[in-house]
Amino acid sequence: MKNKEDKMSSNSTYTLEKLPYGKKEIEFQIPTDNYLGTIIPQFFDNVGDEEKSIMYALANPIGSLRLRDIARKGMKTVIVINDITRPTPTAKMLPPLIEELAVAGVVDTDITILIANGTHRDNTPEEIDTLIGKDLHSRFNVINHHCRDEEMLVTLGITSHEVPVIVNRLLYEADLKILTGTIVPHHSAGFSGGRKSIIPGCASVETLRLHHGYKMRSPEPAMGWVEGNPFHQTAVEAARMVKADFILNVVQNQKKQITHAVAGDIEKAWEKGVEACRGISEIDTPDDVDIIIASPGGHPKDINLYQSQKAMAAAELVIKKGGTIILPVSCPDGVGAELFYQWMKEAEKLEDVGERFKKEGFSEGTSKAWLYARCLLKAELIVVSENLSEETLSDMFTKKAETVDQAIQMALASQGKDAKILLMRNAGDIVPKRKARNYI
Repeated sequence: MKNKEDKMSSNSTYTLEKLPYGKKEIEFQIPTDNYLGTIIPQFFDNVGDEEKSIMYALANPIGSLRLRDIARKGMKTVIVINDITRPTPTAKMLPPLIEELAVAGVVDTDITILIANGTHRDNTPEEIDTLIGKDLHSRFNVINHHCRDEEMLVTLGITSHEVPVIVNRLLYEADLKILTGTIVPHHSAGFSGGRKSIIPGCASVETLRLHHGYKMRSPEPAMGWVEGNPFHQTAVEAARMVKADFILNVVQNQKKQITHAVAGDIEKAWEKGVEACRGISEIDTPDDVDIIIASPGGHPKDINLYQSQKAMAAAELVIKKGGTIILPVSCPDGVGAELFYQWMKEAEKLEDVGERFKKEGFSEGTSKAWLYARCLLKAELIVVSENLSEETLSDMFTKKAETVDQAIQMALASQGKDAKILLMRNAGDIVPKRKARNYI
């Protein structure tokens, strides 16, 4: 942890800090006597030539033949990519991948790019330009997955945890199925990437209603938990039913630079990527901290409150019962899913959200409401955002501050003048090591 001082007056000393906020950075001051320090994922330098790193991963697949040896001329190919809410460097990953297919004789007209939206909204043409680049957008057929479009879906079977596997028909019927993504810690799946391109990315809302339902969740954030995690296991089973042929996943540092690239089998290659990600994300943390300032890491991780909640998960494992979490988030898209806000607003007390989730299960936004309320049952939350109103946040049992400095003063008033403050940069990418355990 780092701790740098900036003397502001003869009577008090402050630490000047910065955090990513949307597409910019914001500055604030923490009273040095209260400041425990900053926790941040381990920094790994980028691989240098990122394109060569991706090409090397494709040339040395893990647990699989090389893609050019799997592909054949005339194969109808679907490449699954992340949507705009993920920081995946898709525009860097696709050109080497497409070149590998071209060597095998797969032409542009045989390739469809499928955006794994899950329950999220469609990506606009402008956003697709950002995701993959204008050149590739003009060359290839790009489709948004729709989880509620029955004509777009096909039923494959049921998993060992009794979750029906209903997925994108175009993907399942393709001759060659390739998944791309980024591996980062995830509050329910342990880590993202790999199988998550299928569930939730290309699944039906009916599948997600059970997979994202109460019975599949741990009572605490499952950051880093893979083995024995039913949320993870079900997604792997679904990916095997789909018969996904190949993955290309990357791990990134805080600057969104690629540090590792893995390719090959959906489990073996992903596990190698997870191993690399653990080296970055698993951090020793103090326990029972009074006040935590948790940053998602800027755009697109704080595009809305729905996505920003992921930063709260890591803080939830470190904050003391009754502590205060400060969440500085831009949220240009507002709260996010309508039911997320609606469920929070309609609850008379926080416990109502969990009870309702147990009874009614998952729809877009309901599981997020439960995750959000679960954290608030442990600690109060102060949100710093120019795009979320005080009224909206109040409806969600949340306080608002105009600046991080104001939020710190509010937190100290609540926790006491001697309360200790921890700063968690890129909090959603942190696995608190002392808390990395099995939950069920």
